Parts: sequence; structure tokens; C-alpha cells
Amino acid sequence: MRREMYTLGIVAPVFFAFSVIILGAIKPEYSHIYHTMSELGETGAVTAQPAALVFIISGLMIIGFGYAVQMGLRRDDKRVWTGVLIMLYGLLDFVGSGVFPVEAGGTADTMVSNVHVYATLFGELAALGMPVWLYKDTAGFPEWEKHRVFSKNVFYVSMPLMGFLVYCITGHTPGVMDTPIGLAQRLLVGLFLFWILVTGIRFRKRGAF
Repeated sequence: MRREMYTLGIVAPVFFAFSVIILGAIKPEYSHIYHTMSELGETGAVTAQPAALVFIISGLMIIGFGYAVQMGLRRDDKRVWTGVLIMLYGLLDFVGSGVFPVEAGGTADTMVSNVHVYATLFGELAALGMPVWLYKDTAGFPEWEKHRVFSKNVFYVSMPLMGFLVYCITGHTPGVMDTPIGLAQRLLVGLFLFWILVTGIRFRKRGAF
């Protein structure tokens, strides 16, 4: 059963990426460069309901994968946190986005949309910690060394991408195509989902300790 749950880490990123491409093609005047992925599910949009389903289904798959990772990394000598952070990422950034949509134009003027903003914020912070904690949780196991190096490099790459996203957010006016906020978001989320995909493949090949 755990092997099948590891597969969720491979399926979720691919499912989400293709779904975003398709929804972006359906939504009128949508730009993958200037619009956030959250705007696919904004209130009143033609893509609102299918986008909510995509976010929730993707999040549930990531949560399931995170649980399997947590069980697979469980050790007697110390606590591990990688799986917990993966589950938080799936819950906050994906399920949270599906359940609590933003308003039209990507604005956050209601309690629901404000929950969305804070959920995705803390979700991204959890995602930043995923590769770091896998690096720590697999310390002392030579068979994980290549993936530890990969995870460390992912973290290093994520830092300037996070800075790029923050820059775009601070200069962005909701409803206006000004900063390339969509591109910045896709680069960062894409990196995290790529890490999940590669980690899923790695766990399917080697499994637990």
C-alpha cells in the first residue's frame, strides 16, 4: 500500500501541471505570465469549479504522499519532519486554494479570500522546508546521498525564486497585468512539485530505511 501512496507524489505534480495548462486555455484572457494560478479558481470565473477540484484533488494526493514519506522515514533515534511539511504543503497551498478562492481579479477583500492568502503563504513556507528536512532526516544513510544533494540544491534554487515572487507580489496590483507574478509563481511551485515528483520516484525505487 505504501508503494502505491509513493506513486501519488509522481501523479500529483503531473496532474496539476496539465490541469493548469488546460484551465488556462479555457479561461478568457488568462496569461500564465501575468496571472496567478489562484485566479483560475477566482469567484465567478468560468474555471472556478474545475479549478477548485484540481486544487483539492492535487492537495489530497500530496497529503497522502506526505503521509507515506513520514512513515517511510520514521526513525527510532530522532523525529523526522519531511512528511509533515509535505502534508502541510498539500493542505495549505492546494486544498486551501480550492476551498477558499480569491475574489475576481485575484483580490482578497473577504474573509474567505484572506484565508486563501494566508494559507498559501504558510504553505509556501512549509514547501521551503521540505527539501531541507529531507536532507536532515536522511543524514547518515549513504544510499540517500544523491537525493540529499539534490534536495539541498533545490533549496538553494528556491531562495532566489521566492525573492522573485515576493518582488512581483509587492509590485502587483490585482486585476492589472504589471509584474510577471504568474511566471514567478509557476517557477517556484514548479520547483517544489518537481522535487515532490523526483522524491516520489526515489521512494518507489528504494522505499523506507
